[in-house]
Amino acid sequence: MTQRSPKSAPETGIDWNRFAFRALSILAKDLRMTGKLQPRRLELFVEKLRVAVSSRDPEAAPAVISKMREAQISSFVIADHYIPEVARRLGEAWCSDEMDFATVTIGSARLQGILRSLGPEWSAEDQHINPTAPRCMVIVPAGAQHTLGATILAGQLRRSGISVSLVVGAQPATLSARCEGASYDAFLISASEHEKLNDIKRIVEAVRSAGEKTPVIVGGNVLALAADVETQTGADLATSDVEAAIRFCGFDARLLHLVGEES
Repeated sequence: MTQRSPKSAPETGIDWNRFAFRALSILAKDLRMTGKLQPRRLELFVEKLRVAVSSRDPEAAPAVISKMREAQISSFVIADHYIPEVARRLGEAWCSDEMDFATVTIGSARLQGILRSLGPEWSAEDQHINPTAPRCMVIVPAGAQHTLGATILAGQLRRSGISVSLVVGAQPATLSARCEGASYDAFLISASEHEKLNDIKRIVEAVRSAGEKTPVIVGGNVLALAADVETQTGADLATSDVEAAIRFCGFDARLLHLVGEES
């Protein structure tokens, strides 16, 4: 999504420009890895889903999802490919003045609702798969609206065999308390370009209480702010490549098969 100067928005007391950039700052390339899709079918249902989540009919999107399931498209493929692509197109439509604020934000909220309806892999609840599985915390800073990408990431990690705690609206103080006495194998912070690096640094310092050697990784569009995000935040790695993050953490190579594929 090409950045441009903020546009005017209704005077509602809400910073709609800031909200829209945060909510739609995920890009499909940040969420996909190696999955294979049939391009023609991808395009067909992506456009149907984009129209549905943008419509006034709240039942339109669930109806499209039902059609996709009838076409034997799995929940994982919907989450890993279709939803990110629809989100990207919503963002492009907003930037090109083809879609207004209300439509874009409603569409984003509906995509989040679709994710939650797909299964427990995309819930915000802690999911501990088995006692020997790696355990990660995926963190979205307080005040952020960009939860869609983090939710998709949590789903990818969970079905790969990793136990994930998804923490949305994280504050440094509450993170410190949550990490006290807990055992995590990695912390992944999902941040947009609107988060201040100093705020992310405080989150990194908070989770360090769980152990100095536990990897802390920062990802998301915040990486566009500076070339030395690791240095400025104290993180061990800055990347939006999930496979690179898993390798960095030293997890089993079998966990790299994350993205849903069509048969």
